[in-house]
Amino acid sequence: QGGAPHAPPSPPCRSGHRARCGRTRDARARRSLAMTVPVQTWGSLGSMVGEQREFGEQSAEYLESNEVHDLFGYLLRQVVVNQPPPEKLIKFLQEQIRAKPPLAVAVIGPPGINRSKYCAQIAQEYKIQHIHVGKLLSTAARSRKELKEIIEAGDLVEDNVVIDLVKAEIHKWNKTGWILDGFPRTKIQAQALSMKETGFALDKVLLLHTGEKAIRGRFAAKVAAAGFSAADREDLINSRLQQYQRHVISIAELYKNVIRQIEVNAGEEGFDYIMATIKGNLHLRPYANAPLRSHRISIVGSCASGRTTVGRAVAKHYGVVHVDPALLLRKHQQATGQQADGMPPEWVSDEELCAIVGRRLSEIDCVRKGWVLDGFPKTTSQAEFLRQSHHWPTRMIHLAIGEETAVQRTSERKIDPVTGAAYYKPPGNPLVAERLLA
Repeated sequence: QGGAPHAPPSPPCRSGHRARCGRTRDARARRSLAMTVPVQTWGSLGSMVGEQREFGEQSAEYLESNEVHDLFGYLLRQVVVNQPPPEKLIKFLQEQIRAKPPLAVAVIGPPGINRSKYCAQIAQEYKIQHIHVGKLLSTAARSRKELKEIIEAGDLVEDNVVIDLVKAEIHKWNKTGWILDGFPRTKIQAQALSMKETGFALDKVLLLHTGEKAIRGRFAAKVAAAGFSAADREDLINSRLQQYQRHVISIAELYKNVIRQIEVNAGEEGFDYIMATIKGNLHLRPYANAPLRSHRISIVGSCASGRTTVGRAVAKHYGVVHVDPALLLRKHQQATGQQADGMPPEWVSDEELCAIVGRRLSEIDCVRKGWVLDGFPKTTSQAEFLRQSHHWPTRMIHLAIGEETAVQRTSERKIDPVTGAAYYKPPGNPLVAERLLA
């Protein structure tokens, strides 16, 4: 298993041809051996001679360090969106390279989460237009009685009305950038942002999220500040929450490859921390609004060093995908009918594990959002695979702990036989706590 494929048996030969048949078998064996490509030479560099390999490594390093792949991706998107005539294509590309790319962001969230305050701060810091959809509707309602009645009743305005208002504003600020506050609120509105008029795609979609109790408290305070009794407006609060919960799932599904969920404390004390998290999710160049390559982080460390805990925290803060090779392997083994229990990733060949991890990193959510690798690479071959498959991390984090600490943590660790999760302290769920194994 894992060795060179066997050459097919040679047909019987006469004595006069034994030497020639022997040479033929040797040649077949050499070709067979050449077919077995070790992990260290995976990728296009593996078939190069020495001089070509050195040049290829230098070229790959230049492309990676200068983010040339990202530049070409951005230019390709602009060509597809704007479709300049062939005779003006070169000039168009030159203008795109010189110009400061506009930032396009949409922020959605439940009522009462203080969404507009965060949007205003983002607009100020990145010098883009704050498109407050609620104010647009309020302005339009002054001259449209039926629109005013819908808004006062707490119902959603018809999609085509909102879409037309938002598109008109986007056209005004397309060259300088914008942030949408409270749009889209329905799947139809979200689909409208994927049309050519709006550049087909947003740079980022931020979903501000918090618990329902906090949402109700904040929205009640908002109603009271407007001069109404929270008790009298209970139906309005319920209606707005139901509308939001009914539509947010379909919106999140449509934008699943670019949306970033940010947990928001309903109080004011966490504003600076939440803004820092938002800016970490936007991840833009300091001198322009051009999006940087998404974070690609690898966290390594010994057993019980806290890799998974740190990886999940990093993924949450930067809005990237947490990729756990052990979990991927377990799912792969279950899907293929292999025995999954008690087989750690270290017991699997590098080829198989790298193939599983590589497929996950190539999926669209990892490409668009970025990723954090939990405990990978662990070998030189795995590291070489990341480099040659163009999944080289932009950051490496090594969690170093002492041997005594590692032994102590490992002795206290318990495993959930159902999920395979490790616990170093009692979990909050009593049902999980009862089934843990030492």
